[in-house]
Amino acid sequence: MYCKLADLVSIIPERELINLTNDKPADTINQETINTCMSFADELINASLRNKYRLPLSFAPDLVRQLSADITAYRVYSRRPKDVPEHIKQNYEFALKILANIQKGTTVLDLPSEHPDEEGVQSSSSMYITNKRPEDRRFTDEMFRSHYAG
Repeated sequence: MYCKLADLVSIIPERELINLTNDKPADTINQETINTCMSFADELINASLRNKYRLPLSFAPDLVRQLSADITAYRVYSRRPKDVPEHIKQNYEFALKILANIQKGTTVLDLPSEHPDEEGVQSSSSMYITNKRPEDRRFTDEMFRSHYAG
């Protein structure tokens, strides 16, 4: 699992987690419910990372851990849909946007050893992202040739 119970407790107070994870009054967090929600979050994350990184990740960076915790928190609250706090919804929606960006390649996780050896997928050490276009060049190919040809 990418996140741990402690990550979830940092988002949802323990007493509230006890209430949200149990359908009957209880004194402890229902670990089976937590595991189901965490598994869903991990599968959602893996679906977004599948074509970019080798899975399962051997190391989960803080970003992935936080995404998993935010998605898990939303899943726990969604067991009682009318009770989902606005900040939990916002964090969930933000997590989905980040996952979409990872899938599109606009957000890159720094995990060079996780990249598959498939053709067309570059490792992060040889990958760069730029906002420059060919027309932004100061020296055109023609200028370069005229300088070195003579």
